Amino acid sequence: MGARFEPFTSTAPAMRLSFVLRPISAAAVVALAAACGGSQARPAAQAPAPAAAAPAMTAQPSGAMLPAGVTAQMVADGDSLFNAPKSCNGCHGKGGTNGRNGPDLTLGKYEHIDGSYASIVHIVTEGIPKDSIKHAEHRFPMRPRGGHNYDDSQVRNLAAYVWSLGHGH
Repeated sequence: MGARFEPFTSTAPAMRLSFVLRPISAAAVVALAAACGGSQARPAAQAPAPAAAAPAMTAQPSGAMLPAGVTAQMVADGDSLFNAPKSCNGCHGKGGTNGRNGPDLTLGKYEHIDGSYASIVHIVTEGIPKDSIKHAEHRFPMRPRGGHNYDDSQVRNLAAYVWSLGHGH
């Protein structure tokens, strides 16, 4: 009457272990590839705006599409800066949501820019003067570089993280 399945044979535990470890191994390889995707070192004197104005996208090991020149490491570094105490999250909220003095950055709706990576780099670099703020409930201007001494590389990392918030990554 056909083959009989015997779940407790001497080979069954090894097969079960292989069945469990295979997805874990695959996940480890993906995580390692993402971690090793690496950031590209940039000289400090380089302007913060990206060179290419076109909205070219590059695939990352995680499968996410990021703007040209932006890496997963930049997004991770920007996350650390953005969510540090007394940083961007003071106005925009932890993770860019529910800010008390800045718009929710996760909605993908932009009040002062077009939402491109280059425009985010620009707005982080230059800030927004009080008289240009479009919502009365946002009482304070956005200071250039968020009021911090972020270098150009940090500005690009912050912009990469903010871009990822508004583009569903």
